[in-house]
Amino acid sequence: TARVTYSETSEPTPIVTGTVDLDSSVVTLLNSIPGITTLAKLVEIDPVELNASSRIDYLTALERQTAWLQALMQRAIIAVAGNEPSVSNGDDIFFGVDEAEREDVSTALRLAPATAQSRIDIARTLVNNLPNTCSALATGEISSAHATVIARETAIAIRNGAPDSVIFEVEQRAISFAELHTPGQLAVRVRTDIAKSIPEEFEEMASRATSLRRVSCYNEADGMSTVVAILPAADAQ
Repeated sequence: TARVTYSETSEPTPIVTGTVDLDSSVVTLLNSIPGITTLAKLVEIDPVELNASSRIDYLTALERQTAWLQALMQRAIIAVAGNEPSVSNGDDIFFGVDEAEREDVSTALRLAPATAQSRIDIARTLVNNLPNTCSALATGEISSAHATVIARETAIAIRNGAPDSVIFEVEQRAISFAELHTPGQLAVRVRTDIAKSIPEEFEEMASRATSLRRVSCYNEADGMSTVVAILPAADAQ
């Protein structure tokens, strides 16, 4: 419902005023590079005022912004925890354990220490070894959940000295696959690609993981306990 007027010149110049076309604005923002400018414009829009399809576009646009913020979060975690672990632990599934750094991240993000350590490990894997995944996350091509899966599934192979060329190829295929698949489907794909690319190393990793099988018991505050079992998938089923 825009109103068009003209300036007093030899060739009329349209001047558009009135209601902004929110639906077309959302499409434009959806295809814009994620960043503070795009986010600020999205915040100004009330999704209730959009039509049904534009509401979905709005939600997707916000998810891309979330991915961009998570890319910044990885850098922030590394700034606190450092690029390398302060204490090496051969039994850890990633690269090591950080006592003081873990507590700092745990306090800042209000996370359990184990969860904070996992966030540190993921951030280190992404920043140190998976630059293309970081870029895809920053531009909103993949979600934080997809980036986490890629980091988790490649971490053991990276730690065990898989060639950079293999990691690069696995990473590239994972980013492409992530576009139309869930994180769970992506995890299966990455594991399959690693197994095909480095079969001997994968068999060794599987054997090492089997040797780490265990059962842990954690007491809860209400008098109950949680039992966690780490065991081969076939046995778990």
